[in-house]
Amino acid sequence: MEAGRLMYINRSHYKMFSEGYIAGLTIFNRLIRSATWDPTLLTSCQMTEDVLNLYLNLASGGVGAIITGGLPVYRERFPEEDSSRPVLLYKELRINGLEKMVETIHQARSNCKVIVQLEVGHLYAGPSSIATPFSNEAIRELSLAEIEQIVTCFVDAIVDMRNAGFDGVQLHAAHGGLLSCFLSPYTNLREDGFGGTPEKRSKIIREIVTQARKQAGDFPILIKMNCTDYLEDGVDIENFPALASEIVKAGVDAIELSGGMWECLFRSEEELGFRPVPSPESHTRIQKPERQSYFLKYAERLDLPIPIILVGGNRDVEKLEAILQDGKVDFIALCRPLIREPDLPNRWKAGTGKPVPECVSCNSCIYAMFIHPGQPEPGLVTCVCKNDKTLHQKAQKWLVTWREIQKPSK
Repeated sequence: MEAGRLMYINRSHYKMFSEGYIAGLTIFNRLIRSATWDPTLLTSCQMTEDVLNLYLNLASGGVGAIITGGLPVYRERFPEEDSSRPVLLYKELRINGLEKMVETIHQARSNCKVIVQLEVGHLYAGPSSIATPFSNEAIRELSLAEIEQIVTCFVDAIVDMRNAGFDGVQLHAAHGGLLSCFLSPYTNLREDGFGGTPEKRSKIIREIVTQARKQAGDFPILIKMNCTDYLEDGVDIENFPALASEIVKAGVDAIELSGGMWECLFRSEEELGFRPVPSPESHTRIQKPERQSYFLKYAERLDLPIPIILVGGNRDVEKLEAILQDGKVDFIALCRPLIREPDLPNRWKAGTGKPVPECVSCNSCIYAMFIHPGQPEPGLVTCVCKNDKTLHQKAQKWLVTWREIQKPSK
């Protein structure tokens, strides 16, 4: 090679860039944009041009499928909202103009699939009344009637997403959200049909999928779930396979593996094996290959008849190709790298630049998501590390001080 000349490695023949399948969906490559929170969309409840442009760039950038930021199907009212009724149901939470997202993505790339992530929003209640490090009071236990109402809201949303033209939905059952709390033996201490064994803890997923199938047919339903809670007595590498088997029986079409509940971040780095900074599924200091793709060992424990999507610290294209070739994982999901570099899949396929993303997994973008400094309303999630050095410095300070901020007053 001549001095100073770039070497290009065309990777179009890699398995990463071959077709994959989830239920009835043909996905033109094995790279998926994992759900990334869209705060501006949730606060306005209105589709905006900025959001549409973000998704247009992702679709044009070469991912085979996009999983949207989580959309709530049910949540408590905030204090500043009308308190005549304590909760909001899906029909009151639906984003105006949601169909424009489908149109934009499919127009940018007709074969790019778009899957909506659905979740329960703010809710100071759960499967069981347990204490958390974020409050002096234990959360409230949900009644059977409330669980039934939540299931109905998920079903209503799934049917609506099918009618709006989306290619599928993903149930967000990771990171300590409500569905995650039902699946975990750490947070689910119920003694009725929704708690106890893996089968019973999975009942809420089974109810959602079964009822949705009656109205939405074979519309693809995926799930994102914890393979580890990083908490004692929670989901872990030993009990996860049995739980995943029950989720398959519930009728989902693919599982995306993630991990961590926010409570785990009150543990030490020695206990966790990684630096406890927000958010628990997004590890930092992962430049070394052995620190990357940190949920792979959990996937290797599985033998399931549905596709497995691996998220979490996926950085080096050559390592990721080897993972796909090994056969335990069917798709690779990316979040932070695509915030920095939405055209990363196209770049990797063409073989230009480095085999790793420009993103250094510093988590400054997490700060921008949750704190929204200096903004009356949250804006689009962008790479703070790249675009705002002052904000990046504030973010890095926050990452090591946030636990003191989060502790409840006595």
